[in-house]
Formats: sequence, structure tokens, C-alpha cells
Amino acid sequence: PLLLHPAPRRALFLGLGTGVTASSAAADPTLAVDAVELLPEVIAASTRFTTAVADAAGASRLHVVAADARRYVRASDRLYDVIVSDNFHPARSGSGALYTVEHFTAVRQRLEPAGVFCQWLPLHQLDLVTLQSIVRSFVSVYPRAWAIIASNSLQTPVIGLVARSDQSRFDAAVVRKRLVHLALPDWVASLGLEDEYAVLGSVIAGPSALRQFAGNAAINTDDHPVVAYRAPFVTYAPDSAPGDRLVTLLQQLALAPEELFSPLPDATWSRRLAAYWVARDRFIESGREVWPSPDVKEMLARVQVPLLAVLRISPEFRPAYDPLLSMAKALVRVDVPQARTLLTELTRIQPARAEATELLERIRDAAPAVGVSER
Repeated sequence: PLLLHPAPRRALFLGLGTGVTASSAAADPTLAVDAVELLPEVIAASTRFTTAVADAAGASRLHVVAADARRYVRASDRLYDVIVSDNFHPARSGSGALYTVEHFTAVRQRLEPAGVFCQWLPLHQLDLVTLQSIVRSFVSVYPRAWAIIASNSLQTPVIGLVARSDQSRFDAAVVRKRLVHLALPDWVASLGLEDEYAVLGSVIAGPSALRQFAGNAAINTDDHPVVAYRAPFVTYAPDSAPGDRLVTLLQQLALAPEELFSPLPDATWSRRLAAYWVARDRFIESGREVWPSPDVKEMLARVQVPLLAVLRISPEFRPAYDPLLSMAKALVRVDVPQARTLLTELTRIQPARAEATELLERIRDAAPAVGVSER
């Protein structure tokens, strides 16, 4: 979410958890970070995790408050460029109140005029009916909201509802500029967010699709706590697997670049972004049919065809490119001809990336040394 604001200076995290997310944000020297956590014990325990990502300077920019998130946003007079709300377990006592219209409205009052709000939602702990209620509650406060996906995980899928306080569209050129002028470009790139396609490729629904998905679902309010009553069902008696819920959700959603961004850079950019979205959905769907294997040749036999098919849809889709490249590297030690064939295909599909070409050249230069393996 921090990458969707052109120049955030102050961010608020509702919920601390391990503290890694808030500490990572505070590593940015241009950003002051507040975090609100209900349990003082969680704040104390978070130091066991944050030492891996935080230095002294970053720690000084992170201000953690032991308080109730709902009360904090109502009582505080501070305004924030970005507010990120944790994926609170909806079945836990009191958590449903963090998904109400009243709370979403209070958060909006804490945003700067062009501020960005992201509410994460744990789809592995929500059924789609309860999700519809939360979405309808969110869009009643933020009519131009859209949805993103945190990762491509089928086991613990997490989606985010995103909106700007002024209800305007996002500027793709501004997102691109933000990525170019990052204070910590290597850190962000290491997370797989190296360009605007990777960042904006996480979008799974625009305003129209969210409204259609929400339909006439019951709105979650303080005096009609739908989530508090429904969420425990999926926790104790789930009706489907998290991955199946994610795929079903993606099949119900639709989006178009022009609904989210204004102005659009050009028609080519729009087509490439739309292709990235299609590739991502195919990647997730194909993942349901794949199970891991320690044998690289066996694993490649399972994933090569679907992953190459995904890359042909969108050469920019790194989640398909990177595992194939890793398997090609492993194949060099056991089957050079097969590695060469895979690398050649990767180079053909995505010539803009140098990794496959460079590995091919290294294989060629080392040919006498690997001759026995080739035979």
C-alpha cells in the first residue's frame, strides 16, 4: 500500500503482529510510522522478530502505541498519508468490530486528502458470504474502492480493499515515478515489486466488480455485527479450502485499467497490465494441481507446461519466470541439454530479462567441463 501513494510521509498501522511490516516501513528514512497494538505483550514479543529488519535509525522512526485500534482512530487528531489495517482474525472476540461501517468511516477521517487506506482480509479465515458483507460495508464508505491480493498463496490467501480518501483514481505514471525514486529500491525489488506491473498486477477487482460481488449482502455495523456471528463458522466448520475460495472469488471478479487509473499511459501499457492480471489468475488456478517434489526433473515435469503457458500470456509475470529459472539452474548439474532447452525458451518468451541468456552463455563456456553430464 505504501507504494500506491506518491510521497507518503506519515503512515499508520492498525495491528502490530510480529512488527515486521511496520518495522520494514520505518526503514524508509522519509517515513514516520505509528503502529497501534491492543496487547502490550505482543509489542514486547515483536522485538524478537523486528531485529532482522530494523536498525537503530528505523526503530527511532517507529512509534508503537498500546491501544485499541477503533478508539485510537476516533480519538486521535493526526492525519496520515497511508493507513494499513491488519488482517485481523474475524472470528476472534471483538475483531468483527474492525470491519464495520463505523470503523471504516473513522479511518477515513484520519486520512490526508489524497490518503490511501488498505484493509487486509484473511480469506483463509473467511467464507465468501462473510467477505461479501465486509466488502459491501467498505464500499458504502469508499465507493471507488478496489481490491488487491497480497500474494499468490493458496494456503493462506490474503486480499486487501484499497481506496483513496478523495475517491479519485490512481495515476499509473505517479506509481511508476514512485518506484523510480524509492529510498530503498533494492529492498523493494527483493520483495518482487521491481516495477509497476508487479505492483499494479496485484489488483484483482475494480469498483464495479466489488459492488457486483457485494450485491445485497448485509452491511456489518456496530448494531448489526454480521461478521462477529458468521466468521466462527468458517473457522470451526469450513465449507471449502482457502485455495478454492480464492479461485472462486477470482472467477467472479473483473476489472479494466481505465476503471482504476487516469490518465492511462498508453494502449500498450493497458494491454500488458491486463495480460498480467490474466496470467496471475491462470497461475493461481494451475497451482491447485501442483504438489511439490524434491526431484527437480519430476517437479519440472509437473510445472513446466503451465508456467510457460502463463509466461506466454504475460512475459512480465515473474512468479512464473523465477521458479523456471531456478529449476534450470538446478538442471545444469544433472541434465544440461534439458536445462539449455528450458533456458532457450525462457529467453525467447522474455528477451528483456538477462538471467536466462547469461546462464546459457555460462553453460556454453563450461561445455568441456560438463561434457560427461551432457552425454
